[in-house]
Amino acid sequence: MRLPILTDLEITHLVHSCSRLLSQYYIVTVDVHFRKMWRSLRYHHQIVQPVTIVIIPNSNAYLEFVETTKTYPMSFPVWFVLFLFSPANNTHDHCHQPLGNPFNLAFDTQMLVLCLDDDVLREWYSIKGETVKIFDLARWSDEKGFVLLTNLSLYERRNDLEGTVLRTVTVKDIPLSSMYSGNYVANLYGKVLDELTYSLNFTLDIVSEVNGNGLWNRQNNTWSGVMAEIVSGRADFAIADMSMTSLRIRYVDFTLPLIISRNSLFIKEPDMCGVKWFGYLQAFRFHTWFGISMIVVITPLLLSFMKICCESRNIADLLSENFLHVWGIFCQQALIDFPRPSSLRIAYFTIFLTAILISAYYSAALVCFLTACTHVLPFRTIDEFVEDGSYKLIVPRGSADYDIVSSSTKSFSVKLMKLMKEESELPPFLINGFEQICTEKKLAYMVLNALKKSVEMRIPCKLSAISTERIDNLGMVLSKNNPYTSVINYHLQKFLDNGMMMRLKNTRFLPRSVIEGKAYEPVRLISIIPILANLCGGVILSIAVLIIERIHHRQRERKLQAKVFHRSKRQPLAIKR
Repeated sequence: MRLPILTDLEITHLVHSCSRLLSQYYIVTVDVHFRKMWRSLRYHHQIVQPVTIVIIPNSNAYLEFVETTKTYPMSFPVWFVLFLFSPANNTHDHCHQPLGNPFNLAFDTQMLVLCLDDDVLREWYSIKGETVKIFDLARWSDEKGFVLLTNLSLYERRNDLEGTVLRTVTVKDIPLSSMYSGNYVANLYGKVLDELTYSLNFTLDIVSEVNGNGLWNRQNNTWSGVMAEIVSGRADFAIADMSMTSLRIRYVDFTLPLIISRNSLFIKEPDMCGVKWFGYLQAFRFHTWFGISMIVVITPLLLSFMKICCESRNIADLLSENFLHVWGIFCQQALIDFPRPSSLRIAYFTIFLTAILISAYYSAALVCFLTACTHVLPFRTIDEFVEDGSYKLIVPRGSADYDIVSSSTKSFSVKLMKLMKEESELPPFLINGFEQICTEKKLAYMVLNALKKSVEMRIPCKLSAISTERIDNLGMVLSKNNPYTSVINYHLQKFLDNGMMMRLKNTRFLPRSVIEGKAYEPVRLISIIPILANLCGGVILSIAVLIIERIHHRQRERKLQAKVFHRSKRQPLAIKR
């Protein structure tokens, strides 16, 4: 493709022709001189990447554009640069062999360059900011137009950082080594970093190690911890279990979330178990109980019908007798007299077998249900926790939870903040918070479930969790507008798509959870309170019925005696002579 050398008038005509052609496709265009390009920065972070077509007609324009790009964020637009001049004698060819990095390109800069009298469309970018990398992307054909020379996507073409060193800050509670198998988060971060550094060919240089992720000081408008290292420019990359919040995103870049976890309140597990008053009914579901009841009701009717066919008896007597027989069978009682007809024997045998199977299944389910201890918690939701007000709250020092609660003006957050301990009393490390709730009374620890899992083996007591219904995303952090953020996110997405992330999260990388004691403990007295209550209630009811029956029987005997006495008085005495 040959581009003619154009005069100023022809360049102006070219610009207006391009604007007119693009407007037909509803594409808004603006003509800007190099000296006024800074005005376009008002759209930075407000619109999607615009396309900037740069026309360089001569060497003076080239030098002017070089001067402009020294202070311009070159990753903001997508560039299409046209070199419309050829180098003069004894001058350097800046289009085919750029010296250094004249346009201040970054790794994520998207720039296409077309040289004069050249049919190859080239891609320019820089890895370390010192030199320009050139990639032949397409070739012009008079019949087909531009024909792609590769099918690779943007970051598949830019898959080598050539040993770039990223200054890294870490948190003491999350060591860099992936061999540390006692910490789930550190394990996962370490494995992901191993894959990233191998795939992209870059290295990490640990420049500092801090105690926490960092808090925002509203008085001084400064950060602490990891955030301070990144924002100040002392580090480019952070390895920390940092939650994505709107405040942090203003100052740093986050990778795609490596861990998505729920936030919970953890308290020390109460020693007392709850009394299961309806536990004996919960062994079966309602439909099962209904089915058993229907069997007990319908079976006596069928037996009565069969006996009426075999022998003639009063139907009322048969119904009451068969109901007592069936009820006795389900209560594991035998029959006084086994019937002689074969049809009745088969029916009774079926009833016995059904009763035995139901009783065996009910006994097994009841034992499993009653031996499982259900702890009585002082609250079940975070709203009940706030209303209770007797528990103190702690969060990891420098965590996003503290920032969110302390900075919010909502009434619920204000109430929650009143229950929060002083900032100096908050645990500096994750495990310290769990040690506090195990040693102190009436203390709750709000932290992500994934972080709790990372130190589960080191927690000295059993815990109960109350969900806060909040989901958090944990990811690694880079400096704001870092040129390597996009390529790292691209490879993390590849790990998700090809299943590598699932492999890294596989259970063989998880810590061995603290195995709770599997020894079957004897049923405590509190667990059989419902049995004793039913037994005592049955005894009291039986005694009451017995007393009523005795009173009724005595009254009936007195009436009977009175009738006999009156009859004897009316009848005259017969005297035999």
